[in-house]
Amino acid sequence: MITNETINELARRYQTSAFPNIVREYIQHLFLASLYVLPGAENLLFKGGTALRIVYGSPRFSEDLDFSLFRIPPRDTKQFAEGLLIKVLTEIERSGIKTDLHEKSRPTDGGYFGAANFSVDQFPPASVEINVSARNGKNLIGEVDSVANEFVPTYTLFHLPQDYIVEEKVFGALLERKKPRDFYDLYFMMRKGMVSPGNRARLADYTEKILTDARQINFDAELGAFLPASQHMIIRNFPQTLEQEMHRQISIS
Repeated sequence: MITNETINELARRYQTSAFPNIVREYIQHLFLASLYVLPGAENLLFKGGTALRIVYGSPRFSEDLDFSLFRIPPRDTKQFAEGLLIKVLTEIERSGIKTDLHEKSRPTDGGYFGAANFSVDQFPPASVEINVSARNGKNLIGEVDSVANEFVPTYTLFHLPQDYIVEEKVFGALLERKKPRDFYDLYFMMRKGMVSPGNRARLADYTEKILTDARQINFDAELGAFLPASQHMIIRNFPQTLEQEMHRQISIS
């Protein structure tokens, strides 16, 4: 387990809070490092906002761990996902962190939902939700990345291919739930060059809808706690910033 001094030093360096942001990110790295040494874990492909941060370097701190599950029959989803989750929690406890699996962890219509509390030293328990979307036994080979970080030794994970991550984030999450974090993630992915020409062309059809929705949100209030101080200027007038970037992207489609 890393020391409180290290957590506080990382908080200063990343211009954010020690709790919950740095503590939770430490737990996320521990979870992923413990998960992807287990047999069968290659069927769980990491995705979502936390994947954007850990794999692609997004400045936004994230709360949940999201996965797509492939090559596992629907009838086996609960046993497979819950079995891996329990093994990961057991391994994390060996590092001196107390874990507590929530009673609300359960199968869902689309896969499996897990939630656990993690107690790191004198900090309050940090909650992390684990969302598994079952793909009904479909076969998709994930991309492999090594994750160098400041919390645990370098580890390897499997994640959704980049185009799939973009498609799910933009044409699924953002359009359906309209959460502030999804608008920011779209901006990050565009600036990072992650949006393919095909997805830029699709994005053109939704530009006005996305911008209209963005203008209804106070991004400073909604996202400030999850971004380093260096990013606060960007979200202060975020709808205009997003509009400029979207029009730039569409112009190069």
